[in-house]
Amino acid sequence: MRAKRAKSYRKAMQFYQQAFGFREPYQILVSPDFILAGVSKQLPVKARLEEAVQGQAKFLVTHCGISELLKTSSDFRAQAITASKEFEKRRCPHQEPIAGLDCIREIMGDENKNNYCIAVQDDELRAKLRTVPGVPILHVKQSVVVLERKSQVAMDASKKMEQDKLGLTELERSMLRAVKKQANEGKNEKRKKKKKTAGPKGPNPLSIKKAAKKPQPAKTTKSQASKSGQQEKSVGSAPATTPAMATSGTKRPRSEGDSSAPAKKAATASGDPTASGDGVKHKRKRNRSAKNRGTVSDSTAASQAAPSS
Repeated sequence: MRAKRAKSYRKAMQFYQQAFGFREPYQILVSPDFILAGVSKQLPVKARLEEAVQGQAKFLVTHCGISELLKTSSDFRAQAITASKEFEKRRCPHQEPIAGLDCIREIMGDENKNNYCIAVQDDELRAKLRTVPGVPILHVKQSVVVLERKSQVAMDASKKMEQDKLGLTELERSMLRAVKKQANEGKNEKRKKKKKTAGPKGPNPLSIKKAAKKPQPAKTTKSQASKSGQQEKSVGSAPATTPAMATSGTKRPRSEGDSSAPAKKAATASGDPTASGDGVKHKRKRNRSAKNRGTVSDSTAASQAAPSS
């Protein structure tokens, strides 16, 4: 078997495993016409079927199918009977044997409860089995056993099963409906309260002229603030000038405290030390030195007189 075909068959069987619970060994129910077709093509039926399902398999044939092979008039009748003896016998509910295809149709019904794979050649039965979800169908085509593609019914059934697993239970759905109903009632009450009375609408905000912005004062940095503070200090320490003085260019008159300055200059020029403040300081120093000398002379005289006595 080609690798591409084997890969597609493997994927198909994985789908049946995940969606419908198929497990190895797969149960393959073989019809009598399939056995005759395989023998006529000289195919090893069991080996080809296992290749098609990509796994181990268990082969079943009904009593009605065996009886049909015994009654057939085909040239490959003997070979078909020997091949059917290798398969397991599947019990069917028919006391008197019927046609093998009808027996398989009744066993399958509308659901594939036993997870059977059906190997059959009849076109009508294959069309009927495609309407049953989860039935892998095999048939012989040009000396090759072929596994049919997944039917649309099987794909729809798998999607529905997934939705049921992920969906809500009936109790959860009823609770969800009640919560939604309460939420809708609250919304309706809010809408009733928020109803606006009819009236003139306001102007379009895009058509209104914007108000002019007020000029903001310039921000001063730390260096500028320090410079301005220094300037204010210098201005405060400088003498105030009258407007008349500023215009005439004359100097401001001296105060009473400043009248002693010319007298001091005249005393220093004449050489009188007492007239100035410096002369008074020198006079005080001289008096102090004279007192110190007098005390020293008295102490020396007392010391000399003491030993003579």
